Amino acid sequence: MMENQEQYIQTLYEYKYLFTEEELLEAKCVYQLALQKNEDAMVEVANILQLMQRYEEAAFWLTEASELGSVEAKYHLANCYFEGLGVKEDFKKAFQLYQYAAEKGHADAANNLADMYLNGEGIPVNPKKALYWFKTAADQNVVEAMFTLGIMYEQGIGVKRNDEIAFGYYLQSAEGGYLDAQYRIGSVYLEGLLGKEKNIQEALKWFKKAAEFHHIDSIYNLGFLYENGIGVPRSG
Repeated sequence: MMENQEQYIQTLYEYKYLFTEEELLEAKCVYQLALQKNEDAMVEVANILQLMQRYEEAAFWLTEASELGSVEAKYHLANCYFEGLGVKEDFKKAFQLYQYAAEKGHADAANNLADMYLNGEGIPVNPKKALYWFKTAADQNVVEAMFTLGIMYEQGIGVKRNDEIAFGYYLQSAEGGYLDAQYRIGSVYLEGLLGKEKNIQEALKWFKKAAEFHHIDSIYNLGFLYENGIGVPRSG
């Protein structure tokens, strides 16, 4: 734990997280609230410390806030235990914290809990429970969960294979900005998969969307299409 507010503020300056008087005042207020056991402030301080890679101090604040009942803190502390950041890696503790937060309605915790069930990380593989929690997260607009549901329906993991539902989840995720889903939709239209007819223009559209954010596979596919003049004038 930071010894005092001055040490915390000095650290923020050193890591170039403070530039203005307004930011300085806000940082002091947040730290004072954290010292007064304000759960949101404690989580905010922890998140800043994690960005600065001061993981043990971050884990301290998250543990304190978690013990006060903060669902958000439990989620972030679960991440610490899952990745071994500031604490010893412990999938069992991560699972327990994700489960608690997910049952309290935390969308990202539901997604991570589903991942643990799907991959058998510290617990037995359980595709049915994974499906349930991915759907719970997707219903709360977690685009990564939508994408994973697309994979599960496409491959028949824990559910009967259904190309139409798979495409629907991929599209929903892609429209939400998830790059892997945008690439997948592009691939579906490029190759005519999941019951969809080939549509080079749609493929180009989705590859371009992902490529704008430096998605490597989408950039490669765009290059291939342009180089060979598929759906566009041949480059060069």
